[in-house]
Amino acid sequence: MRQMEIESMSLFVGGEFYDDPDWQLDKPVLSIENAHFLNGGRACLSVISRYLIEHGIQRILLPAYLCPSILDVFQQHGLPWDFFHVNQDLSIDLPDLNEKAKNTQALYFINYFGFPQPPQTQAVLKDIQNSGKLLVEDNAQAGFRDDMIGDFTFNSLRKLAPFDGGYLYTKLDIQPYIRSSDHSPNRRLPLIRAYRRELRKYQLEGQGSYRRLVALHARAERFYDEDYAIAGDQEERESIERQDWRGMSRKRRENYEYLLKYVLDIPEIKPLFPILARDASPLGLPIYINAVPRDSLYEYLGNNSIGLFIHWQEIQHDARLASLQDTYDMAGRMLTLTCDQRISREQLDYLIHHLKEGIARLKA
Repeated sequence: MRQMEIESMSLFVGGEFYDDPDWQLDKPVLSIENAHFLNGGRACLSVISRYLIEHGIQRILLPAYLCPSILDVFQQHGLPWDFFHVNQDLSIDLPDLNEKAKNTQALYFINYFGFPQPPQTQAVLKDIQNSGKLLVEDNAQAGFRDDMIGDFTFNSLRKLAPFDGGYLYTKLDIQPYIRSSDHSPNRRLPLIRAYRRELRKYQLEGQGSYRRLVALHARAERFYDEDYAIAGDQEERESIERQDWRGMSRKRRENYEYLLKYVLDIPEIKPLFPILARDASPLGLPIYINAVPRDSLYEYLGNNSIGLFIHWQEIQHDARLASLQDTYDMAGRMLTLTCDQRISREQLDYLIHHLKEGIARLKA
């Protein structure tokens, strides 16, 4: 990295996705079978919840580290849950899972940050499935994978690209639960489209108003939470299926490996996935922050136009997770470094520089 140049520059890094034609192809490249295109991950979960309840599932077993919005959907539909333990590296505590799976009818697991479950864990999950339990596979952060094992598998594309939508894969008949919600409103879509257009102009051309962007995004997110739209939008679907997903994954992997090389040399940082699995398409590079307050470092980076995500900050304020001490501690130290397809080598250098600088300032 060129230290003197980095110290004098100011760049935008991370944050929400803006309109980006660079990854758009002339024709569709995805081959989607046994999949239903819905409004997003929340819509997929809503359909899954309704199917489970109407087929006699009285309780679902969940990983103890998860986004509280998942609980919101199950709670809205009246589906209770229990938790199985997740280790600090986000691997599943297999003895705890096996014991608790004996008393459940459905099991939910997450492929965190685009990293697949290791073969040993997949084998255990398949054994549980073969014993008559239903598997819900959360690929929200992983996008499109070839090795899906869930009776239900879904993704959430807004986490990976500037589009709304989610594909729900299943061989079970879920059409009745989709049709009954076909007329749910989608007040979010026009707002988030305007936000993505204006964010591009703001970041790349210096045009527009930051205050307006904040207001647009806040309204779009509020409507996403309130409306529970189920049906996917055809225009969004056509754009999603014309994305260069292979190229985007390749760029994410390259950026991850570049970041990892420098992060491993920072003693106050511990990556959760220090080895990039061959079949992973990373959402970001998740790390634990040690020796300095995570929130103070997060604020310092934000003040330098570096917009990172915390997966999931809401855990520390959710009473439904308050008894899970390990989960609470993990959520207080975790931070996700941006490595997606938008990010240039120059931006990665800028991120690495300010990570080191922020840690040094906080320690001083």
